[in-house]
Amino acid sequence: MSPANIVVATDERFAMPLAVTLRSLLETADPGGRIRLFILDGGLTDETRQRLARSCADSRIVEICWLPIDATTVGELPVSGHFSPAGYYRILIPKVLPADVGRVLYLDGDLLIRRDVLSLLSLEQGDHLCLAAQDSACPYFDSFAALDDYRRSAPYIVARRPVPNAPELGIEGRQPYFNSGVMVIDVDGWRRESVCERLVECLRVNRDFVRWWDQYALNVVLAGRWGPLDLRWNQGTHVFQYPSWRQSPFPRETFESLRDDPFIVHFSSPVKPWHAECRHSYRDEWIRHLDRTEWRGWRPTLHPLRRLGKQAYWLLRERVRRSLRRTQLILNEGLVR
Repeated sequence: MSPANIVVATDERFAMPLAVTLRSLLETADPGGRIRLFILDGGLTDETRQRLARSCADSRIVEICWLPIDATTVGELPVSGHFSPAGYYRILIPKVLPADVGRVLYLDGDLLIRRDVLSLLSLEQGDHLCLAAQDSACPYFDSFAALDDYRRSAPYIVARRPVPNAPELGIEGRQPYFNSGVMVIDVDGWRRESVCERLVECLRVNRDFVRWWDQYALNVVLAGRWGPLDLRWNQGTHVFQYPSWRQSPFPRETFESLRDDPFIVHFSSPVKPWHAECRHSYRDEWIRHLDRTEWRGWRPTLHPLRRLGKQAYWLLRERVRRSLRRTQLILNEGLVR
């Protein structure tokens, strides 16, 4: 049996979280599986490479391929906030992987894996250029057009139109929008259809409209060409912002299984489990896997002044959120009328 090709990307900033992603992958993967691991390397030190390699030491990994990436390759593409240039490395996969690699599973570095991800590479892909899970924070190109009762979900959806210029690009608003943190990629198809070049060009031409960086381009270029994964393969942090399934964009069974039984937890908000202020439901589980890596025992620290203001911060944050939701409801009423 050929090994499963898995691709991850990192720089020094995300090396420790990546170790947790890989450790949790190995804890849950098929005992009889074989893995060929490709690490898109955005400038790791030799010491960090060694720590990562020791963190995922396992007989099932038949090879670790370190693929240095020149950061200037994506240097002109927009970045902001918690996003690092390493997030763009996935769009270079067809160019940097060996020619004999025709299909891969790509994984972000801020995941906690709770089921056997190797099973994803046994799924039928057909003519889809990738398989991915719909984004729970912004599930459609236009949620107002796609949802029968948009007002119910509107206060909690991050963006009604995650691609603001989708109509001008000829993309129908009812089409679903996916999260790029977990993807089964037809690498041969991407090479054949020059997807890498089209993604870079999309980001360049539409720079003023780009939201969520690479994900903007992937959704635009692959619109109508991707297949859906079970949402549980990519549980975004935003799912916890919906008070219940009634306010979510999904049916009850879909929403509750996504919230309560994720196969992969994606820490997709700016506050990550390695930040002291993180209160994510799966943070303790992330810490348990951290302690199985070369970073065992590490814990974040909070500056004393921030510690004093922490409670006040969370109270203020909730008040602001409630105020914004009320404002959104008022705006939605006007929109529907």
